[in-house]
Amino acid sequence: MGRVMNRKSILQMTGICKSFAGVRVLHDVSLTLYGGEVHCLVGENGAGKSTLIKIISGAYFPDQGTINYLGQDRRQITLHWARENGINTIYQEIDLVPHLTAIENILLGAEPLSTLGNVNMKAAAARAMKLFERLGIIIPLNVPLGRLRLAQQQMVAIAKALHLNSRIIIFDEPTSVFTNKETEILFRIINELKAAGLAVLYISHHMEEIFKLGDRITVLRDGELIQSRPIGEFNKTTLIQAMIGRDIEFNREEMRYRTNVELLSVKNLSAGKIVNNVSFSLYQGELLGFGGLVGAGRTELMRLIAGVDRANSGKIFMHDRLVHIKSPRQSLRQGIGMLPENRAEEGIVAERPVKDNLSYSLIEKISRLGLVKWKTIFRKSMDVIREMTVQPRDPQRLIKYLSGGNQQKVVLGKLLAADCDIVILDEPTRGVDVGARAEIYGIIRNMLKQGKAVIMVSSDMTELLSQSDRILVMCQGSIVAEIDGKDATEEKVLTCALGSRQGGEA
Repeated sequence: MGRVMNRKSILQMTGICKSFAGVRVLHDVSLTLYGGEVHCLVGENGAGKSTLIKIISGAYFPDQGTINYLGQDRRQITLHWARENGINTIYQEIDLVPHLTAIENILLGAEPLSTLGNVNMKAAAARAMKLFERLGIIIPLNVPLGRLRLAQQQMVAIAKALHLNSRIIIFDEPTSVFTNKETEILFRIINELKAAGLAVLYISHHMEEIFKLGDRITVLRDGELIQSRPIGEFNKTTLIQAMIGRDIEFNREEMRYRTNVELLSVKNLSAGKIVNNVSFSLYQGELLGFGGLVGAGRTELMRLIAGVDRANSGKIFMHDRLVHIKSPRQSLRQGIGMLPENRAEEGIVAERPVKDNLSYSLIEKISRLGLVKWKTIFRKSMDVIREMTVQPRDPQRLIKYLSGGNQQKVVLGKLLAADCDIVILDEPTRGVDVGARAEIYGIIRNMLKQGKAVIMVSSDMTELLSQSDRILVMCQGSIVAEIDGKDATEEKVLTCALGSRQGGEA
């Protein structure tokens, strides 16, 4: 069903091609963005979406093709030119300055000045407050950005884009760290931008978001344009088929792998007010899901178990043996590995190749007396690359040039390479397309078959319900309910997450 649109073309890209080190990433791709339209760009990780939006925003130059912006032909766009001419991108991985405050990030480069030429902080604060009022959110203005939640940082990035005189705003997986309320606020803002005649390019792996917001969909696959049509000509099935050429089934296999062997026991673990007297057990072959609202303490609990942060009190047992975990390195030695929520900052070393990123966990496992067995590490790294179907299969390629889904596979591959008995996955499919998501679920099932145990924190309710053997629900730092996977429903989980105890208590 089509929507009424202002058909004025703002950006036209024709025949865009781009390669990196001889590897073709985009081939003959064309894209047109219209004012008053939400244009959804979809495709599997590695399809070329990120490269295309970086060409639009000036981060990359195309090898071939033409670009027309507001009737002006350009061979290429630079970052400075894009910003000065109203093209702004809100990336999935926050690209603001963590040690600056929200105010300083929003107005960086466009600060209001006093008559003496100094920054007028009162006027700056007033501008920032007005933007936050428009967004309908409350964010501490004078706290360094790095101390804020990822969702709050994302809202600051959106406020910065609104502050600039934008004609095109690109949203790259904006809701991946948002609560339902924050997502509703974002959708309202996007509809306001559309009504004001801006062009919105929206990238998301969430089908419901695409069909709720979109006016047009462009599908990329393997760097090529597959389809570009009004949204009314797609449904969920045809869109998935266009993206990957096959149907995807997310339902979990009926067979479960849990045994009665207890691998992990957490007793009365506490850390300040965010984790409060938490106890639970984890069994061999079990996938234990953690549900709850943002700020419930799930990630903070996982960081305590993995040795990233220190607990104030409580004990952790593995195989009925008390363990003292004071760092992630000690955690790995004990057989506990963690895939962090913030992949870009905590999961990878962006400027190092894939093999180095895989080797960091291997070094702890197979080196002796300070001697690093590099040949063995390289061989095992190649085995992981093949097993995880990382694309491209080049161990020397800098990991920052991989798609988000392939980066996630490398981080997961580190845990496989380290042969951890217990794997903690914090938002494992955040920013991952439908094809890679199914692959990751298959990898997790294989780990369970091998007798490992998995703890999964997920804000994706479909994922949590379909993959978990048990679900522990957290609220205000405590576990408030335990729900068997067979009996779990969205209503039960949300009821408990909002503070009502239900099911058997952990």
